[in-house]
Amino acid sequence: MMTKEESPWECGMGFYVPILNQGELVGICKPEYAEEILEVMNEQERLRKALRLACLDLLRRVGGKRTRVNDLMQKYIALAERPKYGPRAIALLLRERQDQLQVSGHEFIKFCDIHKISPEELKDIYAGKPVDNTLIAPIARILGKTNIEVQEILDGPNE
Repeated sequence: MMTKEESPWECGMGFYVPILNQGELVGICKPEYAEEILEVMNEQERLRKALRLACLDLLRRVGGKRTRVNDLMQKYIALAERPKYGPRAIALLLRERQDQLQVSGHEFIKFCDIHKISPEELKDIYAGKPVDNTLIAPIARILGKTNIEVQEILDGPNE
């Protein structure tokens, strides 16, 4: 006979509540999480509607076609997302590193210059220009990462 510790199957005593979107069941979760999930999802829907209205206003003002509203929304959503790869991702990591070090912009420029990234090169990185391979090692030292990690961030996923 198996004891309770040895039994791989058991009966749970908790209960779950349904999550509905426009009357359709989309999932279930524990009651203590349901309200917070619904607040987040409803807020996201409100923000999406606000973005749509703002894009429509912008298109009206510049005389653009209203049929382009979805394209414009996707463009702004993509710009707002945190970059994971490429020069923009490196620029964001450098900004975060500056915040971690709690130094001013001027001090961070000097810090980078000491680590062999000139102010002009730093400006180009922040502008999203391609990062020269000679800067990988200095960027890695500044970020506290390996050269390989920095190269992977620049190159993106290998598919």
